[in-house]
Amino acid sequence: MTAVINKYPLGHSRFRSALTEGFDWSPEKGLVTVGSGEHICFLEKIDSGRRGCLWGRLRFKAELTGEALPVIFALAADEEPPPEDEPAPLTRQEELRAWRRFFQSPAASKFVGHSDVLLYEQSGRYLWLGVEISGFGAAALRDFELFLPRDNFFATFPEIYRVNGDFFHRYLSIFSSLYYDLQDGIDSLDRLLDPETAPADALPVLAGWLGIECDGDTIEEAGFRRLLRAAFGMIRAKGTREAVESILRVFVPEQFYIVEQRAAREKARGPDREVCERLYGRSPFDFTVLIHRAADERLHALLKYLIRQFAPLRAGADIVFLDNVAQLDGYTYCDINARITGFQAARLGGAMLDGARCLA
Repeated sequence: MTAVINKYPLGHSRFRSALTEGFDWSPEKGLVTVGSGEHICFLEKIDSGRRGCLWGRLRFKAELTGEALPVIFALAADEEPPPEDEPAPLTRQEELRAWRRFFQSPAASKFVGHSDVLLYEQSGRYLWLGVEISGFGAAALRDFELFLPRDNFFATFPEIYRVNGDFFHRYLSIFSSLYYDLQDGIDSLDRLLDPETAPADALPVLAGWLGIECDGDTIEEAGFRRLLRAAFGMIRAKGTREAVESILRVFVPEQFYIVEQRAAREKARGPDREVCERLYGRSPFDFTVLIHRAADERLHALLKYLIRQFAPLRAGADIVFLDNVAQLDGYTYCDINARITGFQAARLGGAMLDGARCLA
């Protein structure tokens, strides 16, 4: 019976406690090279909890520029701490030199230029890892994952064939790695359907499945994810004012107002009705969105495109940006980008009008 292959991510706490030189660490970007000097990182020991543990595979994602190459050091042992004849290092540079001597052991493994390595030569309860960038260029290393025990394909053959590290073992590891990568992809399919974790290229596809027509270049990634999070509520309210308000809340952080032509016209009398039609449309189904921010043509086109998909069928929508406008009464606005500047004192019946008094 074969054992279950376990995958252990090497995350924030482990890299935060590591001894690094020339690297900066963040949960989003991983290990990122800093400066032009030495770039090296030594992680604290990884404890498998059992003696003679057979370590399997280490993989990570690497973004490299120039001639930069990742170098991985690995050494496993049953005893901890590793033997050290000299006293404990007192300075940072002495500690780095001690770690370098530690990985110069004949039992250590070294991998140059690979982001997916087999640790078949290493066995023991504890595993020490080191990461270095050689050559000129920048590098960002992230999503470190450790697999153990070793692949199960090899364990299914008779014992006479199971010689660790020989040609047959490494040949089978090619197929087992492909199999586990495929299984890993299947296990993470839910991440492709989650608006929070789906790749940016998949967001227009998810929107299309929900019946929302979107061009991937029209909406920035963060806005796309907010749209998908609110999509189910918008779809349920499609054809109503609530759906339009949901779209506006996703893309407009400023204050906005929706003025429906029918409601505004009912309050208007005489010549005001003609003014109302010029402001808010001629059809009783029309409405106007007033947004308190500077004019933004890109946002205007995006909102018109999305609102048209969720507004009532016969409704016409218009969008007006009000940048530094002055409101005189309930139905009168200065033109877009118009403003009243300066302060002029006034007298009325001998009383001075200032900021503390106004005409009602």
